[in-house]
Amino acid sequence: MFHKNVLTSLGSISPQQIPASNPQPTNRIALVPPGGEAPPHKKPSPLLDLIAIAAPRCSSFFAEAAVLVLVLALLDRFMLKGRMELNWVISAFAISFALLVASIVTDFSSRRWLQRH
Repeated sequence: MFHKNVLTSLGSISPQQIPASNPQPTNRIALVPPGGEAPPHKKPSPLLDLIAIAAPRCSSFFAEAAVLVLVLALLDRFMLKGRMELNWVISAFAISFALLVASIVTDFSSRRWLQRH
């Protein structure tokens, strides 16, 4: 369906309306630092790409692990024993909280590190 609309819309354009394949060069203003030389161009680093891709995924992994540890640990303990002990509940919450903190720290530190580099 879409290709029919494209063909009909292209058929209604006259050759004078199509822009030339070699556009005229435009004048651009470039800012030059006080020393007069052009700023050096930074090469993109594979390490930056890796961190940019991996950091949000690691953060999400820690957050999901926090929820799964809490739910599955409490469910497993309840199914096996039939009752909850205070020490078990506290340790499950502590592990889940530690994973949640790791998620937040990973996300925050990766964003700040990427902004600086």
